[in-house]
Amino acid sequence: MLAKLTNYLILMFLFLLPWQTRWIYGAAELNGLPWEYGTLSFYGTEILLWAIVILTGMRIFGRPDFWQAITGRAHLARRWPALILGVTIAVLAFYFYQASSVKEVSAQFISRLLGSICLMVCLAAANLNFKQMGLAFWSGGVIQGIIAIGQFFTQEIFANKWFGLAAHQVTDIGAAVVQSADERWLRAYGFFGWPNSLGIYLAVVFVLGLMLFNKINKKYQPLFLGGQMLIIAGLLFSFSRGAWLALVAGLLVYLFINWRKKFSFISPAKQIIAGVIMVAVVMSIYPSLFAVRVGATGYLENLSLNERAAQFNLAEITTLNNIWFGVGPGLYTYYVAMNYSPPLYGVYQPVHNIYLLSLAELGILTFLCFGVLVVWLATRIWKINPLYISVLAVILTGGFFDHFLWSLFAGQILFWTVFGLGLAKNGNGDITTREES
Repeated sequence: MLAKLTNYLILMFLFLLPWQTRWIYGAAELNGLPWEYGTLSFYGTEILLWAIVILTGMRIFGRPDFWQAITGRAHLARRWPALILGVTIAVLAFYFYQASSVKEVSAQFISRLLGSICLMVCLAAANLNFKQMGLAFWSGGVIQGIIAIGQFFTQEIFANKWFGLAAHQVTDIGAAVVQSADERWLRAYGFFGWPNSLGIYLAVVFVLGLMLFNKINKKYQPLFLGGQMLIIAGLLFSFSRGAWLALVAGLLVYLFINWRKKFSFISPAKQIIAGVIMVAVVMSIYPSLFAVRVGATGYLENLSLNERAAQFNLAEITTLNNIWFGVGPGLYTYYVAMNYSPPLYGVYQPVHNIYLLSLAELGILTFLCFGVLVVWLATRIWKINPLYISVLAVILTGGFFDHFLWSLFAGQILFWTVFGLGLAKNGNGDITTREES
């Protein structure tokens, strides 16, 4: 009964992952401007997250074989990853203790980061297989693709507190738009706070779909292929260059591993060809918009590139000045506001690169701990399911072009969920055998 309830909650969570419904109990400002990264809030999906963690803990810790395993000699050889994670958590706790006027902000960031890592462990330990969890996650992506298409064609995003949506119109100052000549077009947000977040999420979902296609009944495969096309369309209407590059990276890795392992090319070829056709159709309808984004021409595109260059320079200075212990988890924008002049674009933002951002906030020692953990997880996933490395390639490449995978709750959850799905049971299907633990 406990396992069944946990399974239902996991599937519901994976489907609802993009939903941004939250209760804000501490709005924050930084130098007179709204401070999103210091806002204290509680997301609706956090309720599901901690319910999953608690129920999974009760199920695992109540098993006699669990306690026998952790005291056995065979387990000793595998304790070093747990030791790395333990050291990382201890350092994070030290950061929290050291925080002063922004202790609550840092504590919120740390709790969400640890909760995301716990969720990854729960997915790996779940009594669900890769197909079940993958389809729940993929289905949520189809819904976001449909919503993104609707947002682009209506050129308006309606506010809805239950979905966590803020209102956006093409005429709003600060809205994410593509400007071609005298025309402004609103980019699709989905249920996320920014189009780049939607784009990275949909790129992950599409590559995951390549692996799920052969795992479903053949009579449903045409319907599944239609869902993949909706995902591609939503990704295109996000107009996120970083997400497009992340998708290309994932596809190249997928095809390379397919070639090296001598897997069938028929299934991915169908989806990729259909995707290319969808891209060609959409780009032929809006050629000027895609030309502006791909060529990075126009006033808004140049402004965006200049802003990012300024962010990278500032991140480099901040990191070098705090190389050992960083500025504190979740406190990059606070540190920048306290130590530097306001940016030309008015709003304090994290640098759009999760590797530079996490290095600046954690310092080199903790950053390396996280790096070793990610590499170790990737090697485990390679042994379980080699093709899934292509999904990791998407999320890790996307991290070079945006910060939300580190700075915001939805991004943290997405990042560690991707790793958790890779560790799921039967992730390989008929490709290889799961390594015995």
